[in-house]
Amino acid sequence: MSSNVKRKEKESFEAMMRRFNRLVVMSKVLTEARERRFKTKPITKRQRRASAVRKERIKVQKKKELY
Repeated sequence: MSSNVKRKEKESFEAMMRRFNRLVVMSKVLTEARERRFKTKPITKRQRRASAVRKERIKVQKKKELY
C-alpha cells in the first residue's frame, strides 16, 4: 500500500509531514513490517525441553567452577 500525500494550498512542509506520518501510523504499515522482520518460528516442546536441559547443565557447571 502506498501512502501519497500532496501538499495543500498554503500548507507548510512540516504540516504535510505530520499528515503523512499520521497516515503511515494509522495504516499500520510500519508495525506490520517490524512483525515480519522479527518473526520467529514457534518452538516445539522437544526444543523447549532440550534448551531447559542445556541451561541446567551450564548452571551446574558454573556452580562447580566457583567452588
